[in-house]
Amino acid sequence: MDMNSVDMANNLIFRAKNLSEFTVETDVPETFMFNGVVPFDMVISEGMISAKVWAVTFDEAAKKLDNYLNSCSE
Repeated sequence: MDMNSVDMANNLIFRAKNLSEFTVETDVPETFMFNGVVPFDMVISEGMISAKVWAVTFDEAAKKLDNYLNSCSE
């Protein structure tokens, strides 16, 4: 499905209005190493990561954190 400029603008406005900060917690991956800028407010303690992630849904926030952790584990 192709989006025209009006659809794209409406989608951006919707996302901006509906963003929330979610706290996502997960185990620290064994191969995790910091690589560049950390895009989240993140705390690592006792093998657990707690990150504050801006997203529209919790699932989106969890996926953003997972993608970041995967990029730092390669």
